[in-house]
Amino acid sequence: MTAATPRPPFKLGFLTHAFGEDPHQVYQELLEQFDVAQTLGFDGGWIAQHHLSNGFGRLPSPLLALAAVAERTRHIELGTAVTVLPFEDPVRLAEDASVLDQLSGGRVQLGLGSGGANLDSFSAFARDPEQRQARFAEDQQRLQALLGGQALRTGSELTLQPPAPGLARRLWHSHASLEGARYTASQGNGFLLGTATHDPLTVQKPLADAYLAAWDHPTEKPRIGVVRAVFPAVDQATAQAELAVDIERHVPRLQREGLIDQAIDLQEHLRLLNVHHGHPDEVIHSLRNDPALLPYADYLIVVVQAESSTQAQVLERLQIIAQQIAPALGWQPRSTQARATVG
Repeated sequence: MTAATPRPPFKLGFLTHAFGEDPHQVYQELLEQFDVAQTLGFDGGWIAQHHLSNGFGRLPSPLLALAAVAERTRHIELGTAVTVLPFEDPVRLAEDASVLDQLSGGRVQLGLGSGGANLDSFSAFARDPEQRQARFAEDQQRLQALLGGQALRTGSELTLQPPAPGLARRLWHSHASLEGARYTASQGNGFLLGTATHDPLTVQKPLADAYLAAWDHPTEKPRIGVVRAVFPAVDQATAQAELAVDIERHVPRLQREGLIDQAIDLQEHLRLLNVHHGHPDEVIHSLRNDPALLPYADYLIVVVQAESSTQAQVLERLQIIAQQIAPALGWQPRSTQARATVG
């Protein structure tokens, strides 16, 4: 029996926003995406949470959907990217997450956010958006303590049931500030770098560096998850044609955020939105040159679905990424890892 090969440089996951008009169809397609991704060797699948979004994202309850995924899969990790913590009761969230972790055999990766991208929803939950950071820290620490086996409160004998051994070390934060990056490190949790319009060099790289510099847990390793929009096709023109309608929907946001004064052209909009697209060789080159990706990523989480993408396009992109793009960057699918270990 030969020695085990070195650990791959990153895990590979995908992120879905559950786009679509028909919720039943959306959920059935989501289950199929997890099935296919597991067969392809993906390490994880992650679900974005959307509240009252009227079609943009159809999943306000990602843990409930992931319970259905857990029933029909065996290996793929089940992540949220992200659960908006200020909208949740931390005790109930801990209970739901622990049940899912038991059902899935310890596969939950719980991503948490403060709701900066969901400011319009705060009034629906009777929450003050100005207090979201303070509430996040308070609730996150309580959630983490419960998941770690601590009592509900000082002097109480009540603890989380069912217990969730290990889940407290599978928490992730999404923050867009240096302070947030350092806070994540102080809690010993993983750090998620999202897509949006965060420039990798001037915004995300400093966040990753701040997180790593603040890490002070000698017995544990820091974890950085990097979310990237990856849209492979037969060539760049085809990828751009498939994305054109959806990218133009984001132009008003680019204007609101001060990145452009008026609509420019599709290629510039794709650059501003940090979309890696084109022939697989072009995507590989683009990802290799992303300054906040390969030097940092312990988990590469790809977004392959836009609002008008068909299920066939989504599944084909997952296949191309797993079979051509990710291996060229150093990733190995689970089945290959297992063969290398026992070969």
